[in-house]
Amino acid sequence: MSQPELPFSAVDLALPEPSPLSFRYEQYQADTEFDWHRHPWGQLNRISLGLLELQLAERSLVAPAEYLVWIPAGVEHAAHIRQSLDYVSVYVAHDAAASLPAQPCLIAQTPLVRALLDDFCQRGLGAITDSWDARQAQLLLHRLQQAGSVDDYLPDSDDRLLRPILLAMRTQPGDATTLAAWAQRVHSTERTLARRFQQHLGMSFVQWRSRLRLLQALSWLKLGRTVSDIAAELGYATPSAFIAMFVKQTGITPDRYRRQLLAEGAAA
Repeated sequence: MSQPELPFSAVDLALPEPSPLSFRYEQYQADTEFDWHRHPWGQLNRISLGLLELQLAERSLVAPAEYLVWIPAGVEHAAHIRQSLDYVSVYVAHDAAASLPAQPCLIAQTPLVRALLDDFCQRGLGAITDSWDARQAQLLLHRLQQAGSVDDYLPDSDDRLLRPILLAMRTQPGDATTLAAWAQRVHSTERTLARRFQQHLGMSFVQWRSRLRLLQALSWLKLGRTVSDIAAELGYATPSAFIAMFVKQTGITPDRYRRQLLAEGAAA
C-alpha cells in the first residue's frame, strides 16, 4: 500500500503563484536540516556558497554554489545545508517548467544565468509584475534550457571496473594514482578506463577527481584549515596548483571563499 503524498507547506501556499517565476529569500544557519517535503511548483534552489545536499527517494544530490538544483513540482525531497548562507528558491510555473528537465538535476549557472538571477535577487523581487521583468524571466528560462543539466555533480557507478577506483578515491581524495596505474590494479587498460569514465560518469578521470577534491576542500576550509595544508593533503605539488583548480571550479579563490564563510557567519 503506497503512502499518501506529503502536503504542501503553508509557506509555499502563502506565496504568489509564479508567473512565470516567483522568488523566496532566506538566510540559513550552519547544519540546517529540512525534513521530507514537496512543492506545488518546480523549484530552482540557489545558494550563495558552499554545498547544498538533497536527498531524493532513490538517490542524493550534492551541488556547490555554481550550480542550481532543479526539483520538479511534487517531487519529495529532504535537504541539508552545511554552512550559514543566503538561499533563494525560484519557483517556476507549470507551463514554463515543461521546458526544463523532467527529473531532479543540476543546472550550471553560466555567466548570463548568474547575471540575470543576480539582478532579480539584488532587487529582492518576489513576483514578476511588469513587462520588463517578464522579458527577463523568459530570457532566463531560455538560457536555463541552453545551459544543459547533469544528474549529479559527483556521480557514482556500479561498473565493476570503476566502482573500486571511485571508492578508493572517495576514501582518500589526495591519492595521486594515475589512470594508467589504476588500470593495472583492476586488470584493465588506460584506454578502457578512460572510455568507461566518459560512458558511466559523463566526464574524464581527472575531472571527476578534481570535483571530489573540491568537495573535500570546501569542507576543510570550513573547518579553518590553511590553503597550503589542504593543497598538500589533496596531492597538489604547490598551493598555486590547488588555487588554480579551485578558481576554475568555483570562480573564486579559496581565501575569498573563506572570507565569505566568515562574513556569512558574522551576519547570521
